[in-house]
Amino acid sequence: PDASKVNVILDSGCGTGKSSVILGEMYPNCVVIGVDQSIARLSRNKSYQQSDDSEETDSKKDKSVHTDIQENNSNNQDTNQNDNVLLLRAELSDFWKCCLSSTQWQERASIYKHFLLYPNPYPKKSRLKSRFYAHPAFPLLMMTIMMDNDTSDGDVLSTEEDKLVVRSNWEGYLNEFKSAVGIWQDCGGTFSEWKKTYLESDIPDPADGWHPTNESPVKFESSGPNRMDTIIKDDPSLLPMTNFEAKYLESGESIYELNTSVVRSTES
Repeated sequence: PDASKVNVILDSGCGTGKSSVILGEMYPNCVVIGVDQSIARLSRNKSYQQSDDSEETDSKKDKSVHTDIQENNSNNQDTNQNDNVLLLRAELSDFWKCCLSSTQWQERASIYKHFLLYPNPYPKKSRLKSRFYAHPAFPLLMMTIMMDNDTSDGDVLSTEEDKLVVRSNWEGYLNEFKSAVGIWQDCGGTFSEWKKTYLESDIPDPADGWHPTNESPVKFESSGPNRMDTIIKDDPSLLPMTNFEAKYLESGESIYELNTSVVRSTES
């Protein structure tokens, strides 16, 4: 972790926040920010304080496709007893864009890890563009794990080995996600280039029409998808990260994890 900044772990699409609480216990020296667009899900966590009653009505109208994480049907309320966990109601692409465009964030915070746990896989072909890796917000997701490294000095980045962690019970989804990471790398593009376009353009929302033009100085290395169900079952210290994961483990269903790390290209 970067000792000069607040090290942040993003738990995007955190649902009830159970995974955020567990991550807070796993990484006590980091601040865990769990983000979900659903007040109904977040309100199941006793630590979440609803600041505006009207937001519940608004959330029913907010159906942004790429933040639709599988709904947690458990009636149990998760309790956050950690002071390093913050749960927020926000639309993911807007939250990511705020992080990427905020000078204060970049000066004070560093994204140590980014978790996407059991995103809605939208198995029907007609919903392909609703999947994270096929959605227009995918570049924003990728830049959250390269924004700190984009301005780093030196050829080798001192980065956490697993910068982006995605889990799913559908191995094919993670294989396609892995391919999308490779395509993004081949397309190039840098965070600093995106930010310059975003901040200097007179267009109301220029980032939506941004496309990479320069070769990226960082490379991505993905490992997996790897089976996780057997590992979790064999290690009593590992808890199910979400209620969905607990359900899959109980029913004997396979679950998988895809890890992506970031390294700086040594090519001149």
